[in-house]
Amino acid sequence: MMKTDKNILRTPEIAFANLPDYPFESHYMEVNGLRMHYLDEGKKESKVLFLFHGQPSWSYLYRHMIPIFVRAGYRVIAPDLIGFGKSDKPTNLAAHSYQAHVDWMSIFVEKLGIKNAAAFMQDWGGMIGLRVLARKPDWLSRLVVANTAMAETKGVAKWLIPSVLKILRFLAGKATVEDLAKKQSYGNWAAYFQHSKVLEIGEIMQILTEKQLTAGEMAAYQAPFPDDRYYAGPRVMPQIVATQADESYQAWQALKEWKHPALTLFSDKDPFLAGQGYDKLFQTNLEGAKGQPHITITDASHFLQEDKSKEIADKIANWLAQTNY
Repeated sequence: MMKTDKNILRTPEIAFANLPDYPFESHYMEVNGLRMHYLDEGKKESKVLFLFHGQPSWSYLYRHMIPIFVRAGYRVIAPDLIGFGKSDKPTNLAAHSYQAHVDWMSIFVEKLGIKNAAAFMQDWGGMIGLRVLARKPDWLSRLVVANTAMAETKGVAKWLIPSVLKILRFLAGKATVEDLAKKQSYGNWAAYFQHSKVLEIGEIMQILTEKQLTAGEMAAYQAPFPDDRYYAGPRVMPQIVATQADESYQAWQALKEWKHPALTLFSDKDPFLAGQGYDKLFQTNLEGAKGQPHITITDASHFLQEDKSKEIADKIANWLAQTNY
């Protein structure tokens, strides 16, 4: 059903009919007048594990991992970011600021009232979730980060990096999905989402996944976006990766005081982050990451949850048990 507010769309439920391997019950919470969708699986009294997705995916990304975590005895909560999945979709591009996403997720966490939980964060799920954690350090007592990053820039760098990224977007022109398939660069990624009239989300997910997705799975990733009116969220995020440098820097300083166990699980074939040292930043800057069994997930691209869902879920569950969570 579409909301009556013309500036906020809600993907019709029929779009999500018969999704492969997604038998989960939907839950909803109001955050600043918007409806956020989330999954809540497992026994309510169990220890909680949050799963945060990024752009352009949604909680469908975790469909194969959730049952493993539930069998391991955890309560699993997987929200859809505003603008994605079954959550409401503001049509105004300016509504999807970095700060807005942090605020929306902070309200979600605060309303749930869960403390000392665990979380797995990937892509924008990390960029948003880490700032929420910096605000609310008692929310988590365990953290796993994968294929994500958050800038810790100050001085000249905080002005230079956004300019460089803007130039890369400009040089990529009106990149097509074929351009992105040939070269997965920031420029092609950002230019594609900024200019393409039709966002082929299922095809994008396949480009950044090593395994072959089925037609049904690709359709499931496309489902939240029936037409171009729903595109604001995925369009904006590549353009704002280097915004709010001061806020991210301050978040990093707060996170350096967070002492709980933290683990990195980065992919070896992520075209954006592999071999760039982002995992090492977490390992050296987070006190609780020191001495942990960090590993690189092999034969996995950016969306490692698709490529190695069982391996990742097993490693996380085992690590949580080893750290007495």
